[in-house]
Formats: sequence, C-alpha cells, structure tokens
Amino acid sequence: MKHFLKGAAVAAVILIVLMVMNVCCNMKGVDLDSTSIGVVSAIYGMFIYNRLIQNEKNKCTQERQ
Repeated sequence: MKHFLKGAAVAAVILIVLMVMNVCCNMKGVDLDSTSIGVVSAIYGMFIYNRLIQNEKNKCTQERQ
C-alpha cells in the first residue's frame, strides 16, 4: 500500500508541474506537443518513484544480512 501511495503522490506532483508549465506557455503563446511532454513526464515519474523506494530497498537488504 505504501508503494501505491508513493506512486500516486509522484503522479500528482508531475501533473501539477505540467499544468503550471502549460498555463505559463499558453500565456506566452507557445503550444507544447502533448505526445513528447507525456513521454518525458512518464520517464521522470519512473525515475522519481525509483529514487523514493530506493532507501526502502536498501533497508530490506541490510536487515536480511
């Protein structure tokens, strides 16, 4: 359940950042390509999630030894 909540938190943060970025760019008249932005945000989301659970994985391996 902790992993699900961490993943949901990462997704929410990325969505908020994307909304702010899109609003700022639209006010300036720049139209962002949704396909490339979606791919990049998904990759960053995976990296952030893996970084968040990395400490938990390290604790589990230390307890086993």
